[in-house]
Amino acid sequence: MRVVARVVAVGIVFALGGVVRAGQETIADYQGPAAEAFLTNAKVTASHEVGEGITRPLKLTMELNGKTHFAIYKNIDERKFGVQTMADGSSEVNYQDSYMTEIAAYRLDLMLGLGMVPATVERKVNGSTGSVQWFVESMMPESERIAKNVPPPDVEAWNRQSLKARLFDELIANVDRHMNNLLITKDWEIRLIDHSRAFRTRQSLDHPEKLTRFSRSLLDALRKLDPKDVKQRMGRYLDGTQMDRLFKRRDLIVKLADKMVKEKGEAAVLY
Repeated sequence: MRVVARVVAVGIVFALGGVVRAGQETIADYQGPAAEAFLTNAKVTASHEVGEGITRPLKLTMELNGKTHFAIYKNIDERKFGVQTMADGSSEVNYQDSYMTEIAAYRLDLMLGLGMVPATVERKVNGSTGSVQWFVESMMPESERIAKNVPPPDVEAWNRQSLKARLFDELIANVDRHMNNLLITKDWEIRLIDHSRAFRTRQSLDHPEKLTRFSRSLLDALRKLDPKDVKQRMGRYLDGTQMDRLFKRRDLIVKLADKMVKEKGEAAVLY
């Protein structure tokens, strides 16, 4: 078993081509081929530990063709088989904390068209293989918004994003979502980070009661999700059981949505 440092994200404004950008990122900036190419090919010009604790957060400064951007690097790949007792007293079967599920979460986001997980690639940094993720320029984490009681400018738009984020966490069996790794941009868009403890092997949904309405487009993407396609794109990062359980949870989500539509009508459930 290999246990190495885990890295978490910290909000910082970044510079591209020497120009500080604020609230200008489009999906083409933080996801897709251009962002992936930058993360894969850019030179790491600085590597700094930030924060405290055993995780020793790490921030990378990366440069390519005159452009500079920050990234988050994780190389943890810790696995414990059998029943494990967690710090909070709960138990978990086949514990995993791995950079590989960071990459799997990003790739699944792309397949679903979610648009919330920043580009994440696998590469070596300082001789160690891990995940390198596009650094999110955030206005604040959800924890700060709640603490300061800051209302979103468009409540319905915010609620719809939040529902999509909840569905995604249920789908990937994410046991580590908290209000510091749900980030809010200056455009009031949600970005989801920290997925090294996702894709658990449970077959049930954790909090189905929180799935009260559903995006039509996201439900359609879930229905079209194909096991062969998932294996091709994510088989490097998930084992067979993880992929099998992913589809079992997918089926439960779709079944729940269909049941609610039948009981309450499309207008009350779908958006």
